[in-house]
Amino acid sequence: MDKDRDRCSDGAGPVALHNPTAALERSATHIRLRYALLLTLFSFCLSVSPLTAQRQTGATLRGLSLTVHVGVLRPDNIHANFYNGAPNNANTLERILYSESYGNSIWNNLTEQDLIGSAVSNYHQITVAEYGDSYYKPAFQLGMGFRYDLDPSPWAWQVNFDYAKLHAQGLVLLNSGKNLTMLANQNQYVNCPTSGTEERIYIDLGIIRKFKLRNGLDFEAAAGANINNTKVESSEIQIAGARYSILDVWQGASPSSYVGSYEYVNQGGIGYGAYASLRIGFTLPAGTAMSLAYTLHYNKANLIGYNDFAFHHAVGINVALNNFSFFDS
Repeated sequence: MDKDRDRCSDGAGPVALHNPTAALERSATHIRLRYALLLTLFSFCLSVSPLTAQRQTGATLRGLSLTVHVGVLRPDNIHANFYNGAPNNANTLERILYSESYGNSIWNNLTEQDLIGSAVSNYHQITVAEYGDSYYKPAFQLGMGFRYDLDPSPWAWQVNFDYAKLHAQGLVLLNSGKNLTMLANQNQYVNCPTSGTEERIYIDLGIIRKFKLRNGLDFEAAAGANINNTKVESSEIQIAGARYSILDVWQGASPSSYVGSYEYVNQGGIGYGAYASLRIGFTLPAGTAMSLAYTLHYNKANLIGYNDFAFHHAVGINVALNNFSFFDS
């Protein structure tokens, strides 16, 4: 079937494939705009006179502090297609669809539920109409770290460790093989949801520039380097109500009765990049600071075939406990 055709007027057909050149141009434009915004904000922060900040009085963090972070991570979807089962992926739908172990079971379920027609007489004749684009759902993020404030200097350094479990979702369309008229073509395809889960750990090391706005109210800008680790946990597809794992535990071979599976699957790895963060919050006299933070990561996630650099956004609350100060009050 020609995968380049447009979606049918009733919305039943596969989504038309996007123009790769146009998509690259849009991506490049978005990257330039994000860089320009970050550069403008960071330049503005650094342009504020340190003397103005020093004239403000109030509580401040001094020395070493323990930090705790909680928030929401919105990863870029550029890596999410790792879970859509496409033929060039590490985990492919075809390995399951046309295997001895699963093929007949899939075909029987589709036939019993009248999702495929008589033209599909066995599992070898099941065909994919479209591997849809997958996307990540926003994920809960939790972390901790340390910061060291060089009081009375407006500078500090920090190291953060953050953890998030990401969930990817998508949709694969199978051809039903039914001979239908244009008025009933919504049954030409079998919708098969795909999903995947992964764990990501972010390690940020950078510097902080503090600006005292008024008594106890602080604004901070931070930037630095990032190291991240990605570990794939699952990759699945749902066909006719039954779930099948497409995670390659057969080292590239097709699953069958004479091919044993391997317990450990090493998918994912170490990536790197940079980050920038903006925060606003209060420092209490007791030596505790609470702030609302926005962090932009630009890094690569080490997934096979999907290791390009991308932007990832996080919004959350940071709490710094200054009970570990090296200085007396």
